[in-house]
Amino acid sequence: MKSLFTLLAVAAFSMVGFGQTGQDVQRYSYHVWGTVLDEESRPMLHLTVCWIPAERPINGRIPCVKIGDDGTFALTVKDIPDKYVVCASTTDSPFIFAGDPDPTHRATCSKALVFDAGDDCRKVNLKFGNAGQ
Repeated sequence: MKSLFTLLAVAAFSMVGFGQTGQDVQRYSYHVWGTVLDEESRPMLHLTVCWIPAERPINGRIPCVKIGDDGTFALTVKDIPDKYVVCASTTDSPFIFAGDPDPTHRATCSKALVFDAGDDCRKVNLKFGNAGQ
C-alpha cells in the first residue's frame, strides 16, 4: 500500500510539473523587415530570410520567408522574449554546411537582437561580404 501511495504521489507531482507547457508561455509579436544587399550594395533577389534563436537550441520550426523582387523582406513571428538573429541564405535553408562545394551557397546574419516582453518592430538590413571572408 505504501508503494502505491508513493507511486500516486510521484505521478501527481509529475503532472503538476508538466502543467506549464510551451502553450502557457506568454508569446509576443515580433516584426522585422529590411533589405538584403550584395557586396556592392545592390538588392539581392529570391533569397530565403529566417528568424533563428541566437543562444538557445532550435526547438521546432524555423520561420522563413522569400525575398521579394525588390530585395526586401518582412517577417512576423510570435515567440518568447529572447535573443534572435535574422539570416539570409542563397539556399532554401538558413544553414550552409561546412565544406559545401557549391560557392553560390552563402549566408549572412544580423548581430544578436534582443526582443523583450512586448510586441516589437525593427528594421534589419543584411549585407553579404566578399566571398571567402
